[in-house]
Amino acid sequence: MKIKRDQLTGIVLIAASAVVCWLVSGFEKPMQADYPGPKLFPLIAAFGLFSCGAGLFISSCIKKGEEKPFLTLKGWGKVAGLFLLMVLYIFLMKYFGYLAVTPLILLTTSLMITVGEGRKINRPVQLVFAVGMALILYLIYCKGFGMLLPRGSFFE
Repeated sequence: MKIKRDQLTGIVLIAASAVVCWLVSGFEKPMQADYPGPKLFPLIAAFGLFSCGAGLFISSCIKKGEEKPFLTLKGWGKVAGLFLLMVLYIFLMKYFGYLAVTPLILLTTSLMITVGEGRKINRPVQLVFAVGMALILYLIYCKGFGMLLPRGSFFE
């Protein structure tokens, strides 16, 4: 029996959820009703990974038929480029902080995904999206949850 791509993806997602749960189990601060601590968000993410992985695996087992090709060489190039961009994002955020780096990374990600697809894209809309999304996430985390996002060592 040949394993399907969706089955493999489901297994990887389930394994990733197990790794997240294992890593979170090492956190010292226990969860409490008034302050859930640092475990809550990773456990929610782990539950999401497990649910999506299990659903993908089960639906792939049920589905009959041949699979279509997943990505072309150009598509894999975009995936590699986006991965490298995320590594750069982590590095830059350490020095320049969330508010300086996130809009630029979101804009670059948006451009990388849409360039060369034959669609007409409104560049000012992409810029407004990048800045707006960064500000919305900042407000949610800093004002709503009371969490601190990286300021960057360059600005301290």
